[in-house]
Amino acid sequence: MSLWFFLIGIPLFCYGSLAVAKPELAAKGVLKFPRSSALGAVLAVAAWFFTAYELDTIGIEAFDKFLKMFPAELWILAAVLSVLTIKWMDNLLPIRAVCALMMLFPAEMFPMIRLSETPLRLCLVVFAYVCIITGMFGMFYPWRIFQFLRWRTEKVSRVKMDGAVVLSIGVLFAALGTLSFLQVIK
Repeated sequence: MSLWFFLIGIPLFCYGSLAVAKPELAAKGVLKFPRSSALGAVLAVAAWFFTAYELDTIGIEAFDKFLKMFPAELWILAAVLSVLTIKWMDNLLPIRAVCALMMLFPAEMFPMIRLSETPLRLCLVVFAYVCIITGMFGMFYPWRIFQFLRWRTEKVSRVKMDGAVVLSIGVLFAALGTLSFLQVIK
């Protein structure tokens, strides 16, 4: 469980710290993110291969009939779909790719934290469900996420406030990760 607290908490801590300390720089980065072709390509490839991995391991018989007709079919499809997505869906691709990853990561996290004894695991569960819902919304309406990001970065006070909230969550998850690593919480 400590792994997941750290995997989620450290990036949140880093972004939150940047947004609080240098809000102009954070706002600039947030505004450049949705139109970054290189970042969109990397994230899209990661999302497609993560999707292939999940479909390969989850074992849904109805899908397996079509997606496992020959060896490595899923991985070939992931490669082809990565190229096609980068070529034909480049508008707001980083947002779409991050939303895909937000919908996928809980499938790996839930089985690992399910048997944890502490109710503090629910912090991860609630965060994961917020990510899933945000990912589903952003996958279909990436321009709304883009509009929200523009609105959020219009004023330095909004960037700082957002940074403080994200930093608080990052600190909480890092602290819980440390406590879990030290086996204070199980």
